[in-house]
Amino acid sequence: MNTITTQDFKLLRATHEVMVLDIRYNGAFNGEHLAKSRSMPITTLPNHLDTLSKQHTYYIMSHSGRRARVIAEFLNKQAFDAVAVIGGMKAFRQINVA
Repeated sequence: MNTITTQDFKLLRATHEVMVLDIRYNGAFNGEHLAKSRSMPITTLPNHLDTLSKQHTYYIMSHSGRRARVIAEFLNKQAFDAVAVIGGMKAFRQINVA
């Protein structure tokens, strides 16, 4: 399974356009999310695979990164290129404060 640290992800986003799937529930997404990220709650994601392209790399964002790993592994098994953001929004928020 592919993973990326939040620090490396921040640097990647600064220099490249990336596709972020935020798998948190709508309430958490609506409260705070990364610009240009796409909300796809973990419970509905399997029903929406037909809306994803196998031509793109998807960076999976969850609250702490744990569920991102599960979903990235699931998507990789479905032949999608998915990368889990380790630490999730919790860690991303911390590096943006520092």
